[in-house]
Formats: sequence, C-alpha cells, structure tokens
Amino acid sequence: MEPAGTGRRRGGIATVILSGEGIDGVTPDLTASEAIDLAGLAAIASELVGRPIRRVVVPDGEYRAGLVAHGLPEGRADMLLGIFRASRQGEFARVDPTLARLIHRPPTPLRDVLKAAISPAA
Repeated sequence: MEPAGTGRRRGGIATVILSGEGIDGVTPDLTASEAIDLAGLAAIASELVGRPIRRVVVPDGEYRAGLVAHGLPEGRADMLLGIFRASRQGEFARVDPTLARLIHRPPTPLRDVLKAAISPAA
C-alpha cells in the first residue's frame, strides 16, 4: 500500500515527462532533493517508529539466493542486486534540481513518505 497521494503525484510527474515539457536532449536525472543511503533510511525509520532499526549488510550471493528462495524470479533478483551494486558505487548519490523544476514544487522528502506509510490508517 502506498501513502495517500503518492500515485497521483507520480501520475503528474509521468505526464510532465511524457509531454517533454522542459526537457531538452538527454534524459535528465530525476532525483529527490537529498540523497539518502540505506543507513540513513534505517535511521529515519528508527526515529519514526521509536525503536532501533538496524541496517544489515549481507554478501551479494547470499542476498540474491535469499531473493530467489523467497520466490523472486532470477532475472528480477539479478536486477535488484545490480541496483544495490550501483548504489554502493555511488550511482544514486547525485542530487539534481530538474525534478523539482519540472513538477513546480520540491519532491516529497523520504521522511514524509515513510511517515505516511507507517502511520495507522485514519
């Protein structure tokens, strides 16, 4: 289940991107306003739930085997492993203002998304 309004916001982003509004040439990096690694994600989640949430790092092979053992197709496991490898190499550490410019507002901070996701339904 996604936080209220997230789908609508993504739909607006998709519309802007598909229209080509404000995008010239190479596809731009569309990032949040801050880069948060998995340790930062664990810290935010810990603060929001009021208890420690520990980031656990496992070897690549063990991670992939666990995904496949839980039913994920091998191709998807490889894709997720590739994302984590790219993250370790700093591929997602860049922050770019293009998304905020295209959607005419700052992207929703990860803290807000997590807070909405873990809050009890009203």
